[in-house]
Amino acid sequence: MTTTPKPTTSHSAAGLFASSLGSILLLAVILVAINYISGIAYLRADMTAEKLFTLSDGTRSILGKLSDKTRLKFYYSKSLANVPFGYKLYGKRIEEFLGEYVASSRGMVELESLDPQPDSDVEEWAVKYGLAQAGLPTGEKFYLGLVAIVADKEEVIPFFTIEREEFLEYDITRAIVQASSRSKATVGVLSPLPVVGGAMPFPGMPQQGEDWLFLKELRKNFEIRKVETTATEIAGDISLLMVIHPKDLPESTLYAIDQFVLKGGRAIVMVDPACMADTLVDQSNPYMAMLSRSSDLDKLLKTWGVDYNRGKIAADISMATRVNAGPQGLFDHPLWLSLSADAFNRESAVSAKLNAMLMVNAGALSKTADSQHEFIPLLTTRDSGSQVDIHQLLVPPADLVRNLPTSGMRQNLAALVRGTFASAFSEPPAQPAPEGESEEAKTQREAAQAALRQKHVAKAEKPGSVMVIADADLLHNDYCVRAINFFGSTLLQPLNDNLAFISNCVDLLAGSEDLIAVRSRGKFARTFTRVENIEREAQKRWQEEEKTLTSRLEEIQQRINQLQSQKKDGERLILSAEQREEIDRARNEQSETMRRRREIRKLLRQDIESLGTRVTFFNLLLMPLLVAAAGVFVYMRQNSRRGMP
Repeated sequence: MTTTPKPTTSHSAAGLFASSLGSILLLAVILVAINYISGIAYLRADMTAEKLFTLSDGTRSILGKLSDKTRLKFYYSKSLANVPFGYKLYGKRIEEFLGEYVASSRGMVELESLDPQPDSDVEEWAVKYGLAQAGLPTGEKFYLGLVAIVADKEEVIPFFTIEREEFLEYDITRAIVQASSRSKATVGVLSPLPVVGGAMPFPGMPQQGEDWLFLKELRKNFEIRKVETTATEIAGDISLLMVIHPKDLPESTLYAIDQFVLKGGRAIVMVDPACMADTLVDQSNPYMAMLSRSSDLDKLLKTWGVDYNRGKIAADISMATRVNAGPQGLFDHPLWLSLSADAFNRESAVSAKLNAMLMVNAGALSKTADSQHEFIPLLTTRDSGSQVDIHQLLVPPADLVRNLPTSGMRQNLAALVRGTFASAFSEPPAQPAPEGESEEAKTQREAAQAALRQKHVAKAEKPGSVMVIADADLLHNDYCVRAINFFGSTLLQPLNDNLAFISNCVDLLAGSEDLIAVRSRGKFARTFTRVENIEREAQKRWQEEEKTLTSRLEEIQQRINQLQSQKKDGERLILSAEQREEIDRARNEQSETMRRRREIRKLLRQDIESLGTRVTFFNLLLMPLLVAAAGVFVYMRQNSRRGMP
């Protein structure tokens, strides 16, 4: 019987050394190959919960349609040592995010990151572009802005503020859209009010031939075209149609608006149950004058999924504006709504950064029960909001306030509606035959009607956008600006954010449809929710303790006052034994409560420090030990399979 000799120890050691050396060489080859492949195939993965570094579909669509090279010049003072730490991180994140635009643009977007050093050519160009300078305590200037350049056209973001971090993608994408557009977008204005300059003004309106102020501001960035209230067709080159106070529009004009939206046009519709700016009414009959100030687009609004009652006015006593009612004096008018921070949709680029608006006799909007369209509220009342009948405008102010409900629900004052809309008309409205019409004219009219039927669009091919605002007065100069005499010149000072709101609306809807779909982003800075919960719980407990202490001290003070009032006049400055006992008891109780508060704060720190210790242990000690243990286990298992001791 022949036995196989066991390998000697020296042979085993030599084999182990050769095997280990081969493994090391193989690992080196793999590392080199991985580095080479990663240099060719650039792979990215967004692991954030809200996909903060992933471009939205709207932005990707816009980048895919670019026909000209777009150069992004990002000015970021990264070399300054005294820049606030938060802005240092924010600048780095913006630079990384801009890289996503380059990677998704098929080579149509180029990024140039520039550090504007003091007194350098780069800083000189930053000043020429109009970038904002943030002053530092050292006197240095800090830049954090962007210039989008397409051919000879530029669009500037003067400064990226952290407060507008959620709309970083919207701002960058909008700059690219504005720079790449070859001409100004055209905004059509359809209104019976003398909004557009050149119209004959009514009493109380702007002077002869002047635009309303909001329109003067819009002319800086858009072409403005007046659309007659009897129009039977809206020109296709109009990017946005503003329908302001549509009172008693003919069917043919309603149909024109309907078809404009279905063919891809976007619209801002401003209806009003009681438009104060509409003075072309019979003032001798207050009731009829009130009713004739009402406007509606009932047929179209219902089709767009919006419910609006022209006979109802939104009211909210908690948002009432103090007005001068003449003989009745000053009173808080619940139909004149002063909108503050909680009235604005903070997730929409249109209203996110607004702080105050005034809406006068505004209506209320809601989504119809059967609507499948997206309904996004932009402006709302508080939870105490309600609706009142329009005839309440005629009752005395005191009675109006007295009869308002004390509880209610939020009323929508403005909303963005998006969806694939259907026509409100089964066919074009028939053109009435004029009296004494000839056969030839009749033939032409019937031919025109047949042509309209051929061009009739029953349903839109793609989703559209319509913004509905239940107030037209917010645009009037009297409710948004104040005239100031400045050394013989008249200056207009904004009273509120009314002009900013309508400018934001036009900016959003007059641009690309894809831009409307660009979402707001979450905050890049993520908070420790566990730590916040611990702090919140401790704060709640501390507030309860403080409330109890304050209540007890008030009771003691009332007791002392009672004792003091029982003394005689000559003894007012002398404390009795009972008073001294009460005061000592109050001081002792205060000291005890302060001691309890210190204990609560100590427990707060202990909980947070304990959590930090556990996190540090897991990150710096436990995980490396687990990895090392796994490595030792794999090594020992391989050796046992090879028969090594």
